[in-house]
Amino acid sequence: MQGLLKLLKKEPALPSLAAYDPVIRQIDDPDHVVIPLEYPGRVRYLPIVETGDTVRKGQVIGKSRVGNSVIASISGKVKDITTVWTAQSVHSPAIVIENDGGEPLAPEEIFDTNVRQGDLESAMDRMRSAGVAPPWTLSGREWEEEGELADLPPVNTVIITGVRQETTILTSQLLLEQQSKKVAKGLKQIAAFIPGARICLTAPEHLRSWAEPIFNDLAELVFLRDNYTARIEREVIATLIGHRIPNRESYRYHGITVLDVEYLLAMVDALDGVAALTQKCITISGTTIDKAVTVRFPLGSSLAHVLASQGLKASDFTRPVVGGPMMGFAQYSDQAPLTYNNGIYLIADDVNPFDTIAPCINCGRCARVCPVNIQVHLVNRMIEFGQLESARTLHPEACHECGLCAHVCPAERPIVQLLHFCNHDMIHGERFTWAAGGDS
Repeated sequence: MQGLLKLLKKEPALPSLAAYDPVIRQIDDPDHVVIPLEYPGRVRYLPIVETGDTVRKGQVIGKSRVGNSVIASISGKVKDITTVWTAQSVHSPAIVIENDGGEPLAPEEIFDTNVRQGDLESAMDRMRSAGVAPPWTLSGREWEEEGELADLPPVNTVIITGVRQETTILTSQLLLEQQSKKVAKGLKQIAAFIPGARICLTAPEHLRSWAEPIFNDLAELVFLRDNYTARIEREVIATLIGHRIPNRESYRYHGITVLDVEYLLAMVDALDGVAALTQKCITISGTTIDKAVTVRFPLGSSLAHVLASQGLKASDFTRPVVGGPMMGFAQYSDQAPLTYNNGIYLIADDVNPFDTIAPCINCGRCARVCPVNIQVHLVNRMIEFGQLESARTLHPEACHECGLCAHVCPAERPIVQLLHFCNHDMIHGERFTWAAGGDS
């Protein structure tokens, strides 16, 4: 009955921000940080420190197979090397550092190589020493020495995202506005290192008159409306390059590299020998928060520490979500470490589904709203009943996991989760079996 009543209601509005504070607030270092070493689809690091070692902020504490680095974000003692659940719901090895208030490394201690004019190799060495993976390479997902790394095509397109997909996340927009000269410098550096590459910069539509005089000569500007469906990253990129790239494939294998404005700024700091990548910005918003705030925090800080800096507690909300309300991950613990996350969305009044996994009512809303035209309702029922071979014929791998289908579903089915599980089976051979009220 609840689902039928919801079906008759006006389609729910997508989350957005009513007001925000434009100032990026710097928060204090926590008493400890937890630095995950594995990021699915990105990189796997191997620790180069041991429990009991004393490290300094800016020091390399882990390396990938191709030499990219993970950096200590505070100074202190390595308390433990263990495994943790990350904010992306991944069980990852991690380095725990206990803050001792020690001095950070000076820039001259971090950067021991010079960047020669136009020399891509020296630039990559400089970036790697700062914890910034060069955007024109792959991070190197495996540590094992055996096996050759795949040959990569030359980079022909660089896309800088100056606006986040989730409309509740302001990090990119604020940095684009407040550090425009530095962004322009980064665009020039990319053009120098990858001559002939197409360089695109996305920005909010309402900043068009401001952005055009600054960036027009440096990049192809792409202005996006303040609407979630207009900002879905893979759809924006598909429009730019003329074809879609499946969610399970890396852009880099297609000669495309995509990086956020914040990462571009970190690249500039590394190339200029200013600082290593030890901090991250994140926007805090929610259903009962009148004005969203954006803070800058040391990588590996806990959700609890970041919220406490603004007088907030996860326990005061029904559900804290790391990311945005459409593609974020609900957190079971406020001790989850935050690293390359961009938003925290706090839900005060949550509604539980009226059925653990309610039957599809064939309304077709999910299929109509899908940006890649998947027959979502059919795929979902095939996955639910274990017919994965049949589901594959309807191309679930095209799914962006953007959450639009689940957002409009009157039966409140776990649509995105089922598609995610199906794609994991297709990629990794992992089998999942759904049972109402049970474990998967």
